[in-house]
Amino acid sequence: MNDAMVRIPRRTLLIALGALAAVLLVFALVATGVVARAADASTVASPAVLKTQQSAAERDVERAYEQAVAQVKKVRALNLAISAAQADTIAAKALNDLKLLRHSGLVSLGTVLGVTGADAESGAAATEQRFDQTPLTAQPAASPVLLAPRLYAVVARMSELATQLSDRATTELTAPAATPAPTTAPSPSRTPTPSASPSARP
Repeated sequence: MNDAMVRIPRRTLLIALGALAAVLLVFALVATGVVARAADASTVASPAVLKTQQSAAERDVERAYEQAVAQVKKVRALNLAISAAQADTIAAKALNDLKLLRHSGLVSLGTVLGVTGADAESGAAATEQRFDQTPLTAQPAASPVLLAPRLYAVVARMSELATQLSDRATTELTAPAATPAPTTAPSPSRTPTPSASPSARP
């Protein structure tokens, strides 16, 4: 007794195998994506990594501050066209604005790291005091750190605003002195020459 045989065309078999391979590939990609997302969601930075990120971000904020302050002081030391009192006023305002900007940047870093309210303010003040006592120029160069996106956003904004403040102060300090508008002296009025009176002819 002969066994019944079903003949399947080779082309149909190849198409079926290709479709099966495609389905398996899709399942593999989906499973890999799910695993990757699950791994990302459960990844938490260690305290050591957080501390490294915080220190690097604080140094970057301070670096932007110190560079802007140095520019303002350098321009103020020049022989300027404006008066010394005007120059002092412009420089003092720029330096104060930069100090406030640095404080705001450090508070923002604390907020990103989960510190809020009075704790963020006191932390920023302590960091400012530390850098005022030992500026970055007096410290050994630290190894570069790739910042987390939210910390980098704070640092980039700080650098942008510090540059704007120092550039504006530079423009105001180097502006030419205001010259009074020239006044035209009145020209002497010319007295008309009297015309000779006609003589009566006989």
